[in-house]
Formats: sequence, structure tokens, C-alpha cells
Amino acid sequence: MSKNTDIFPSSITDLKPIVKDFIEKLESLEHEIELLNENRKELFEEYESKIDIKELKAALRVHKIMKKVSHKDAFESYCVILEGDS
Repeated sequence: MSKNTDIFPSSITDLKPIVKDFIEKLESLEHEIELLNENRKELFEEYESKIDIKELKAALRVHKIMKKVSHKDAFESYCVILEGDS
């Protein structure tokens, strides 16, 4: 038996407030995510007349990848090789 079934409330009466609480918290988080996404969009719009947003987004993706790579020299070598094939 799974560990979660051991803590499952014994009745629907006990389960109902737990589920309602979970749903309220989930909806609150989803609302916050929506607001943050709107703020992010507005930030990009604010700077689109000052910098090339498309290029910046591409650079940000590469930067995130570079932070995850453990062998940066090898990664950069692969990029140079792939760049030469384009």
C-alpha cells in the first residue's frame, strides 16, 4: 500500500474541507502566476523600443542552458562546430 493511502481521511466529511483548502490555495497560486506573467509581458514591452527583445530572449535561453552545463568548454566546442555547419 502507498504511503498516501494511510493518511487519506476516513470519510467524505473529513475530506471535503481539505480539498476545498487545497483548491483555494491552488487558485490563489494560479492567479499569482497569471499576474507575474502579465508583469513579465509588460516588462518586455517596456524595453522593446530600447533593445532587440527577440535577440535578448534567445540570449536568455542560451544563458539558462549554460548555467546547467557542467562541461562548458565541451559545450562551447559543440556550439562552434554546429555554427560552422550552418
